[in-house]
Amino acid sequence: MKANQNVEQFYPFWNNKPVSVPLLGFDVGGWFPFQRFSVLKDVEEDQYIEPQNLHPEACLDDYRAYLLRLQDVADDLVKGVAPIPAIPWIEGMLGCRIKRKGESFWAEERKASYDELKTFDSFSYSPWFHTYIHFVRTLKGAFGSACPVGLPILRGVSDLLGVLRGHEEAILDALEKPEVVKHTALKLAGVIVQLTRAHHREAGLFQGGTFIEQYGLWAPGPVVRMQEDASALYSPELFRACILPADRRIAQEFPYSLLHLHASSLFLVEEFLTVKEIGVFQINRDVGEMGLPEMFPYLKQIQEKGRRLFLRGPFSVEDYRWIKEHLSPIGLIVQTVVPSLEEGKALLEEARRIFQRSGL
Repeated sequence: MKANQNVEQFYPFWNNKPVSVPLLGFDVGGWFPFQRFSVLKDVEEDQYIEPQNLHPEACLDDYRAYLLRLQDVADDLVKGVAPIPAIPWIEGMLGCRIKRKGESFWAEERKASYDELKTFDSFSYSPWFHTYIHFVRTLKGAFGSACPVGLPILRGVSDLLGVLRGHEEAILDALEKPEVVKHTALKLAGVIVQLTRAHHREAGLFQGGTFIEQYGLWAPGPVVRMQEDASALYSPELFRACILPADRRIAQEFPYSLLHLHASSLFLVEEFLTVKEIGVFQINRDVGEMGLPEMFPYLKQIQEKGRRLFLRGPFSVEDYRWIKEHLSPIGLIVQTVVPSLEEGKALLEEARRIFQRSGL
């Protein structure tokens, strides 16, 4: 595997060292990761899945095929594996039912009362947790000497609160009883911290560090993947009072952290920037949503604060030119999502030409 050859490139990124070009990465078919796994393709629309039906041993050929394909993506990022990224693992551990919807799997809202939500600390007894850990152990045994076993897509505090209480209910609660919501959010932060630590204990270190699979992001120590998709529903005042303390707690628990956001949440960038421990702001440029020029004031604000920036989306040659002209390459990663390996190779060649970087 090429993974260990790319690890050294992340030290300048994490240390904000002066560089002339950003790190460049490509994710082939990354919008719908469930398509990688044959065991999931037979699940019908609106059909529920149970943890006992997910066996990592049955997925190993799918992982091997995926890694083999990644060997031809000669970009700057690390290649590795993770428990099936399409599964909402934490929601399952917290008692939500999981079913297929379109090209992904989603957790049903529980509409739980706050009395019901007092049992967060028992999530480690959930069959979903044990299946997750079984995946980590199996993947480490099968691939751990060649590539890292990284964190998959894990939801954030506002996302979990919304699916447990209901998104509308959570916003009303924040207006009517903000202290209760803040307390619950802090407990959810504890769940994210505990699961991340359990993952790293089982996965161990790869080349002295840990890994987030979706982003090919290696860190020279324990890293946590944060996200706040549902933060777009909150006003800055509500978010600051109810959710932000939980994000601060998560980021403070790990030496390295990444926060995933969509453009719809960029109006909260000033709030997130108050959490000095957030190491990387990962911003999605989504299809049909805000373009790079519209996002620029927020991206500039992040970089001016000395924070690292990770851009992900369906970028074009014109986007690369814009990025080179408007953004600093220091602490910058650009990951392009492409439908095919051939398109990825062609774009990588163009990107290296624009950023004046020779092939690896």
